[in-house]
Amino acid sequence: MKDQRKSFSIKKIAILVTILALPGFCYYLLQEKGENRYKSLPFYGEKKLTGTFHSKRGKQIPDTLYHAARPFTMLNSDSTAVTFKPDSSVAIVSFFFTRNQELATAINQNMQQIARRFENNEMVKLYSISIDPSLDDLTALKQYKQKWGNFQHWNMLWPASKKEVEVLAKEDFLLDVVYNPTTHRPVTHSSSIVLLDSERRIRGYYDALVKTDVDRLIDEIKLLLTEEFRNISVRQYE
Repeated sequence: MKDQRKSFSIKKIAILVTILALPGFCYYLLQEKGENRYKSLPFYGEKKLTGTFHSKRGKQIPDTLYHAARPFTMLNSDSTAVTFKPDSSVAIVSFFFTRNQELATAINQNMQQIARRFENNEMVKLYSISIDPSLDDLTALKQYKQKWGNFQHWNMLWPASKKEVEVLAKEDFLLDVVYNPTTHRPVTHSSSIVLLDSERRIRGYYDALVKTDVDRLIDEIKLLLTEEFRNISVRQYE
């Protein structure tokens, strides 16, 4: 009986030690191992070294300046001004024009799927930008947007001019748009949907005509949101 009590006590001690040690072990895995297993999304566009450094676990790491889309303001389909700029949200951006019905439908069906999937998440914002400001005016955009639903964080934007949207697409989002040199009307454009982080750096391109790309986009929105939360947590303890 005495040996049984002794054996029982040893088991209790072993269980207690395990319970007390587990949080510390988990913390070790997250701090020391977790980062190696965490695969961040890539950055697209030109990269520059700033000449400055930051410390990480005693190591000096050079700071990198990544390409980012510049802030801009456009009117959306309800005639209110919307400013695209760095904030606490991730952004999903696409281009379209309603005369190209087949491509516009394919792109906006996927934008609608994303808008519905993240409807209650204020950290996910969608921007659909027309490349045909003359025909896709505010009246036309308002009617067109109604068929896709009233999603609070999905803006359908009207640029002031062809030149504005052409520069924006090519220089900021690194996408092709093609205009007829004689009529200056849009001919076609990239079918890509662009994912950007809270600093408006480009983190992914996804072809709206490829289902597996769109499925991957939804997964990588979640991954980017995780990264944003992780960065917020790190800044809180710096």
